[in-house]
Amino acid sequence: MKNLSRNILESIKAYWLFLLPHYVISRLTYIITRTKNPFVPSLIKLYVSLFRVNMSECVYESPKDYQTFCDFFTRKLKPGIHKIDKTKNSIVSTCDGTITQYGNIDDNTILQVKGKKISINDLTHDKKLNDFFMDGSFLTIYLSPRDYHRVHMPYNGKLTSTSHIPGRLFSVAKHAVNKIHNLYARNERLSCIFKNDDLTFAVIFIAAINVSSIEVKWKGEVSPPYPKKTISTNYSKKKIILDKGEELGMFKSGSTVIMLFDKNVELLSSIKKGQKIRVGQKIGNLS
Repeated sequence: MKNLSRNILESIKAYWLFLLPHYVISRLTYIITRTKNPFVPSLIKLYVSLFRVNMSECVYESPKDYQTFCDFFTRKLKPGIHKIDKTKNSIVSTCDGTITQYGNIDDNTILQVKGKKISINDLTHDKKLNDFFMDGSFLTIYLSPRDYHRVHMPYNGKLTSTSHIPGRLFSVAKHAVNKIHNLYARNERLSCIFKNDDLTFAVIFIAAINVSSIEVKWKGEVSPPYPKKTISTNYSKKKIILDKGEELGMFKSGSTVIMLFDKNVELLSSIKKGQKIRVGQKIGNLS
């Protein structure tokens, strides 16, 4: 009976999201979080208290040091907070958050939750990637409101292409992920493909409601997209090379990151669902 009640509650919480005007809400968030006003420090103080944000890790520890809420949300942490695993063949976490899924890429699909799979093609809108990630592995990390929201490189790589895919902005909270089929492939997202001599990997930013923009190092803000169509960019002739642990972008409000790796990566056997993880923490090895 308890499981049934929880299941019904999750369904109600998830399916009413279909009725919300996602982009209107997120556009308002975009404007509000970039507005300078005297209430910003008080709003940040309330947020810190509500979500238990560890301000002692931040370069600027006081709410008064931030002119807008967006400045606070994309806050930088002090040098040394993130310890990047420098082992030559190590693969590291790209962000701070909670591991929600991980495992093998099976028949060019990854697991959203038990019983729900997503195809690589639906996720990236690039059929060529099916061959690259065949028999590979993936890891999904949820960034909660309290987490650091900058995204870093899991390994050294040269950017070869990106695809900015418009879509809905469903919440990526647990109840929505559990109930909404193909959620990650329905939401707006930015897929970034990197290569080097050893492997091919992808870092995919999944947007969600109130994610008012995604920003990347080589282009700046890439969301919200206008017009509402997939925008694919080939960077193979440009020399955009980033090192393991280097910042590559950020969410200007929180969401989820999915990492895809080719068959040359072996994830650590110690990884667990629900595990808290931080930028630079080892998650696998080149096999």
